[in-house]
Amino acid sequence: MLSTRNIAALGFMTFAMYLGAGNLIFPPFLGYQAGDHFLSGMVGFLLTGVGLPALALVMVAIVNGSDNLTAALPRRVATSFWVMVFIVIGPAFIIPRAITVAYQFTFSPFVGDTALPFFSAAFCLAAILFSLYPGKLVDSLGKWLTPVLIVMLTTLGVFAIAFPGGDVMTTAEVYQQNALAEGLTQGYMTMDALGSIGFGWVIFRAIQGMGVTEPKAIAKYTFYAAAMYAVAMALVYIALAYIGSTSADLGTSFSNGGEILTAFTTLHFGVYGTLLLGSVMVLACLTTAIGVTTAGSEFYSRTFTPVSYRASVWATMIASGLVANVGLDQLLAITLPVVVALHPIAIVLLFIAPVRKRLTQGAVMATVITTTAFGCVDALHVLGKMPAGLNEMFEHSLPLYDFYASWIIPAIVMLVMSLVYSTSKVKARSTVVASAAS
Repeated sequence: MLSTRNIAALGFMTFAMYLGAGNLIFPPFLGYQAGDHFLSGMVGFLLTGVGLPALALVMVAIVNGSDNLTAALPRRVATSFWVMVFIVIGPAFIIPRAITVAYQFTFSPFVGDTALPFFSAAFCLAAILFSLYPGKLVDSLGKWLTPVLIVMLTTLGVFAIAFPGGDVMTTAEVYQQNALAEGLTQGYMTMDALGSIGFGWVIFRAIQGMGVTEPKAIAKYTFYAAAMYAVAMALVYIALAYIGSTSADLGTSFSNGGEILTAFTTLHFGVYGTLLLGSVMVLACLTTAIGVTTAGSEFYSRTFTPVSYRASVWATMIASGLVANVGLDQLLAITLPVVVALHPIAIVLLFIAPVRKRLTQGAVMATVITTTAFGCVDALHVLGKMPAGLNEMFEHSLPLYDFYASWIIPAIVMLVMSLVYSTSKVKARSTVVASAAS
């Protein structure tokens, strides 16, 4: 049985892995656009931006580990899926973006891009040093880095409530008609559910490292970690969104949440505001990079025998540092549609997992293929690459297309059909066996 302190540290570690740069930048801009529709927008955002990732962790706990999410898939398909996940949330997308965002909020305002290589090297080395010791991740993240990060975020939250940056903003057109639906869309687009299935590898290993080996106990503590993450992240999101919604005196034209946070911290803390915001960004990006690197390295070392955990950590961070310096923009153009397409697959695997024993492998593949096809449609829509004729047709005939979630209904229909087909097949087989026995 874990002590209260260890449970708290586990929850802090989970929260820290999720809290990346995007999680800090999305909410202020949502609040800025939602204005007096702030509450409706935030309810929607929290449902999909926090509820969906937390649900994903709970499902990981129910099936006893992230690797069991793909147990119903053919081995090669499952391995290919995990490789793609850890590449796009690792050196091809999340980590390079974390490096560049952390740099943009620290050194970039003073020296431009000239110091990015040196910053990247220092950032990657720090991430490597923490990631090399996964058994101590709860101590390093949960007991040291995250409490410092929480103190900084609490400071921002207190000042947001006590000294708002102005009156409530005028509601943008996109939030005037249906703020709840727009909030749901923005929360979904954080893509944190994809991170959940990866972080499941780390959380299970961390719990086992505390001496817990019984599957039900591991599931219980994973649920605790998910609940703590959900509460902490919801509070952070609400505080940051409130900064955006009450930013009338901070400026008249913001294009992203980072600009809003910069204006807010500068107003209240002057030059120290740059230091505070930069420290928050660096810590948030660093903890996410550590979590992603650890998760990917756990997978590679378990799946590919010649690959050691330490070698994978070094390879992941070196590749991430190179990408951040030489080709992030070009690579993002390639990997973003992959991320958008993988996200629905991850979600549908979460819902397949509890009933996978009732499905044939063919039925599982049919559901995954259907989800992948419509996920690609949503990816093209998000990127604005959908041909005009098809775009117009889908807007009128494909449910949830406008919310970049056209995959949901086809996936549900296929899953239900697969369950009915698999159940009828099992019953028919049982009838034949019974007849033969008689």
